[in-house]
Amino acid sequence: MEKELSWFERIITPKTKAYKDFVKEMESTPAELFFQDGEKKFSDKERKFMQIYKSKENGFSASQPYSVKIISNSNKEFPVEIDIKSTSGLVQFIGKQEANTKVLIIQDNNAFTEIYVDNEAAKQKFLSDIWAKELYDRTDLSLKLTNTQIDERQALHYHNYKIEIKKEGGKLFSDIDFEENLINVSDLPKGWNWNDYEYGSGSLVSPDGHSYYSYDLQTQEYHLSFGNNEWTGIVKQGETPKSLNEFKIFAENDIIEKAQLHLLSPKLSEEALHDLLNHKNIERDKEFLLGDLNITQYQRESYLEKMEFGMTSGDYTLTEQQLRQLPDFIDGYHLSKNDKYELAYGLLQKQHYAEAYSILPGGGIVKMFLDEEGVSSYRSLSIDEIKYNNQNPKIMETQKDFDQVQYLKDQMKYLGFGEGEQLHKDLENGINAKKQQFEIKTGSDRVLPGNKVDFTLNFNKTDRGGIFLNSYHAKLTSENNEERSHNFHIRGENSFTAKEAINLLEGRNVKIEFLNPKSEQVEPAFVQFDFYQAKTEKGNYYFQNFYKNYGVDTAKIVEKAELVFDKPEWKENVIKSLEKGNIVKVKFKKDDSVMEGKAVLDPQNKNLKLYDNDMNRLNTNKPLEGLEQDHKHEKNNVKEQSIKR
Repeated sequence: MEKELSWFERIITPKTKAYKDFVKEMESTPAELFFQDGEKKFSDKERKFMQIYKSKENGFSASQPYSVKIISNSNKEFPVEIDIKSTSGLVQFIGKQEANTKVLIIQDNNAFTEIYVDNEAAKQKFLSDIWAKELYDRTDLSLKLTNTQIDERQALHYHNYKIEIKKEGGKLFSDIDFEENLINVSDLPKGWNWNDYEYGSGSLVSPDGHSYYSYDLQTQEYHLSFGNNEWTGIVKQGETPKSLNEFKIFAENDIIEKAQLHLLSPKLSEEALHDLLNHKNIERDKEFLLGDLNITQYQRESYLEKMEFGMTSGDYTLTEQQLRQLPDFIDGYHLSKNDKYELAYGLLQKQHYAEAYSILPGGGIVKMFLDEEGVSSYRSLSIDEIKYNNQNPKIMETQKDFDQVQYLKDQMKYLGFGEGEQLHKDLENGINAKKQQFEIKTGSDRVLPGNKVDFTLNFNKTDRGGIFLNSYHAKLTSENNEERSHNFHIRGENSFTAKEAINLLEGRNVKIEFLNPKSEQVEPAFVQFDFYQAKTEKGNYYFQNFYKNYGVDTAKIVEKAELVFDKPEWKENVIKSLEKGNIVKVKFKKDDSVMEGKAVLDPQNKNLKLYDNDMNRLNTNKPLEGLEQDHKHEKNNVKEQSIKR
């Protein structure tokens, strides 16, 4: 039985940056990676963090909308707990508390959030935030008040918050490293902040504490200030921003336009207005802008027809001039001719990394991605992230020289070879050597116990000075000294990573885009090495492939195996990890109970192989109903599906 948590561990430790960083990493990392398939060794401190995290998961009461725990020096072990039934009652109660002499733990029992207030600054910050939320989500607190009156109350508490912060010299009462809720605004002068709230919402706050914008991601509603001292709620189908990050960028741009027209309410001081209109953002000055490609409507229509119907009677071919204008490298990716076509006509997708790129009407190139919280986001690329192979002076004058070394370091990192000091030193030594080819040797500890893997990365130099990572050789040595090896070619984003190479050599399947010789189309396929055939003349294994017509549906297989997920979003992470060939730590039902173990996807038999934590096999699942005939048919064609790569 775990030791009971102390008052300090229950109340103070969860507020520290170390604990928050640990929880953030744990929640955003797939379980099998975070726990390293049960082999990760945690420190005493980390184990305590996990104990605290478990104890807090079910700490909310739904008897009243709000609960407040009051902890003072005289009652540390026995805090007073008060239930409050309304937002107005909560604000009134908190406003009366002497926060410098006690700790207040405010729980929103409907939203399952918890806020700690242990000094006057934190109290004023909490009151400022709760009034700001009233601008887009009204409660009894703002009954019969106008938006301007709400804004004035929010600004008053924010002003008091800044005063209290200065009194404490910028430090909070408990002198612990807290995470602030204010985010610096990128394109506005110092003093402007974005105030993030729960559930994808927030507001833009001026240096004097006034909220000029607020936004609610769930309702797609935002409020703008105008000269009539009122707020206007706007919901425009197809025009409103699709993410909180997108609205932040919109608000930053729009605030300057409204300031020039004196449409902000309340109006900025002369000093603040001067700073705003004369502010010059360094990062914005470095934003890359592509010249007009002059793509004709006829070209666009032909390309869209080809994408939709697979053929076209028109000609969407880009001219040599158009191709030369398009970059050769974007954000570390080398662009093939096909990549350039996708970028020019709309959207270049790097699905392996869940990233995409598009050209904006003004010539900027924007990167779209999922942030660390899994929310869709985007940012404009700078001139440092856009590179060209040629030396066209009209193009090169807008950007720095291409950093070949950094590009290769990034490529090795994305392929899973790491970014260690020795790896980078070996790379620079190879680049500086006179030989046209050079090798880098490295390894990995992401293998099964008793196994060892050695990688040899093969680089080639061109006569024009280019340096490319063309392939790598992987050799797996088992506990009984049996060796398996294969040469893996590098083909952009459709390359096997180091971990996927290990999974293949250890006998598991990996899902990747693969050429189907029957359809002559590149399509998703599960692949595994055929260890029973003699190797090719180049010393490589043949691949045994299971294409989409084979009917492997990982989601259905997971459902059939009755896996149990503590959080719904973990299911998708487990599916993706299984498809990469990983041994995944899971929970599953067995004999009317739930047990922990490990799972491996078996596409050939359309099932999961389930193991206990010591890798003892537990099940012999049959294929999904209705697929047995397909499986039998496919077995007769294994020879046909085994190809070189």
